[in-house]
Amino acid sequence: MRESGTLRGVRAPTCLISEDLGYKWEGARSGMDNTPRGRKGEHALERRPNNPDMLWIDAICQQALSARMISKMYALIEDADNSKIWHDKFLQKKKIINEFYWDEKDGFYYDIDCNNHNFMKVKSIASYWTMTSGVATKNQAELLVENLENPETFGGLVPFPSIARNDNDFKPKGDYWRGGVWLPTVYSTLQGLKEYGFYKEARNVSMKLLEHMYKTYVNFKPHTIWEAYSPSKCEPACNEKENGELSRPDFCGWSALGPISIYIEFILGFHTINAFTKTIEWEKPSDISGKIGIKNLRFGDVVTSIEAVDNKCNVISNGEYTLVINKKSYNIFSGCNEFII
Repeated sequence: MRESGTLRGVRAPTCLISEDLGYKWEGARSGMDNTPRGRKGEHALERRPNNPDMLWIDAICQQALSARMISKMYALIEDADNSKIWHDKFLQKKKIINEFYWDEKDGFYYDIDCNNHNFMKVKSIASYWTMTSGVATKNQAELLVENLENPETFGGLVPFPSIARNDNDFKPKGDYWRGGVWLPTVYSTLQGLKEYGFYKEARNVSMKLLEHMYKTYVNFKPHTIWEAYSPSKCEPACNEKENGELSRPDFCGWSALGPISIYIEFILGFHTINAFTKTIEWEKPSDISGKIGIKNLRFGDVVTSIEAVDNKCNVISNGEYTLVINKKSYNIFSGCNEFII
């Protein structure tokens, strides 16, 4: 954050340039190397556009999220004054985002021009940071989820393309940030769905994504985890401008989010684990019969195994905590716990 505060070291990354209504950034430093966001014509011509006149929707949302989390950290140490200061900063960012970045006509958040504040109409997965940060209203979130399920924008057999499928710069082979599916933006988007209670929708799109990753692993050689995935076929994303060069293999740096974090949180449904309150929230899937659960889950000083077979639940734990299953709370004690859910 550019604003001053009492926590040391809390400031914006040096690659961000602060403006009154947001932040300038650019493709390479943002990580979205060849994104068409901020283009002037129908197509983005440059491979690494600088987008010098654009205020980035994800940048301001990430700063809003930072302020919100700092407020929560102050609340944990019972510093109400500083918690309020940073919550007010979050609310300021939220107001700006919803006033200037939301297009009521399209029902979508866009980047904006820093000179005239006009929308720069490239539908990007970056706009889902408005849900992750908690700045979208419930109605706005519902419209974003509709786009996520729409096969013409961010849905289809392979959800989460980096730009909408009906965009002029969308590439069926992915071409990195011109359609490629990236696990970091997938995970941040899913966190946004969780923030607004869209657990069923999050599970549905997660199932599609992990099936896509699995089929790519099995059917495409080399059999590995890839840096980015094609939005249309079970294969890695290709760089269409450089002789079909594939994205990088053996890339568990962030793509392992799929078979680990996304599987645990959104397929199995253990979406919230809080060591401060000693609480696990489990949205147990209703479409799975038979055994489901997790073994040796560690949070704080608690290690627990949770197993359910239909409506019977067995929990083993080395300490006490609260287990919330489909919004109903159960007190878990040290040892073996058995109950009907």
